[in-house]
Amino acid sequence: MKPNKITRAIIDATVDRSLREIDEDPNRSIRKLTDMGRNFATGRFLDEIYEMLQDLLKNDDSPYYTAIRNLLRNTSRTNIKEFGINIGYNSLTFGGKVIRGLDGKKPFNIPWCIVIRTDPSEPLSIDAADMSHIVSQGNDLGIYTYLIRCGGTMQAVDQLLLMFAEHPDSAFICLLPEGHLSPEQLSIIKKCRNTLFLFQAAKDSTAENVKKMKQQKSLFGLYDFYGDDTLLQWTEGSRAEEFLPYSGSFVIVAPDENCSKKTCEKMSRFVKRLRTEPKYPFIIFEQRFDVMQIGRIITDSRNDIYIEMLGDGNILTTDDTVIECRHTFSLEQILSVALPVDSE
Repeated sequence: MKPNKITRAIIDATVDRSLREIDEDPNRSIRKLTDMGRNFATGRFLDEIYEMLQDLLKNDDSPYYTAIRNLLRNTSRTNIKEFGINIGYNSLTFGGKVIRGLDGKKPFNIPWCIVIRTDPSEPLSIDAADMSHIVSQGNDLGIYTYLIRCGGTMQAVDQLLLMFAEHPDSAFICLLPEGHLSPEQLSIIKKCRNTLFLFQAAKDSTAENVKKMKQQKSLFGLYDFYGDDTLLQWTEGSRAEEFLPYSGSFVIVAPDENCSKKTCEKMSRFVKRLRTEPKYPFIIFEQRFDVMQIGRIITDSRNDIYIEMLGDGNILTTDDTVIECRHTFSLEQILSVALPVDSE
């Protein structure tokens, strides 16, 4: 089952016209685009997000206006449109409907987003071919969003970049490793209009990579890790300010390997407060808790649904359980083991 092409074409044309109007009257057009998006994308999570944005954008001094202007200045309209429709319509609206329609028909819970770690240094790590197989199966279940965390070196992501282009209906959020992008990689990235590429803040290669992404108007953002020893730096604001020099409109923070559950919960509350009471010109998300929160709204469930495929081939589930489940299985087999319905 695929997203409706006619509906997508209507959304595509409307968004395209609205993006052109922003140049004439940015603030008014941004509010109009937000209102229009709420009318088209009726996913349950989007209703909540659009309501929040509509309220915030009533304030002409909102830092979100700066975030949106940065996005429009640094990114091609086509890239914004393709990624935005894949997230807003394919995943949260159409995909959410498919997931709810399968409720009770499958012996497992279905996540709206799958987090995947890939690291060539790990012998059992998922590679691009494995990932492509997972995405194809996931689309059949209504899963159209994939957050990819890349380990290793920048040279190892070549096949991954090609894989993104093979699945034009899906939305990929890719946390790239440290290292300078090659001209060949930048050329492929320019064609990956369904992908948001994130660079780790304050790394030696980040400023140069961001500069090149801006020059070719490819969609980018920033990410960083937090842990028990850095929580105070985050909540006091010093770490969040590291994102400012890059003018990226999207930020994701993720727990480091040794982060406690208590710190994750505190960080999640801090991130949510930054979104609803914005101080900085970017929209920030916490990797795990926000994925679960969106899932609760999409599925209309009080239960958290989360799955992260680790670099060693195992699976991290909602309650921090690590399951030995190799990626040679089908996605439905993996979900049956990791997220069985009877676990609720």
